[in-house]
Amino acid sequence: MDITQAVVLNLAFALILANVPFLRLATVRRWHPAWNDFIGWVAGYALWMSASLMLEAASGKMVNKSWEVWAITSALFALVSFPGIVWRHLLQK
Repeated sequence: MDITQAVVLNLAFALILANVPFLRLATVRRWHPAWNDFIGWVAGYALWMSASLMLEAASGKMVNKSWEVWAITSALFALVSFPGIVWRHLLQK
């Protein structure tokens, strides 16, 4: 896999995982919907970063990551989840 294909695949995966928690897939919810959305969002972020680390390991040498990487990627993940937030909390009312 080319590095460009890996980047596009990674960003598409982030876009999908960031918006999945805001889709209503089940009608039964235990907690408050905002907590369900947040837990799903954190789980999606963890899956995305795991996949990103696997893609990085497959493409070559792993680089040490400091707190800046985690801050930027969480901000990017929050940014790409905006369509799901708008759909769930603004358009479904």
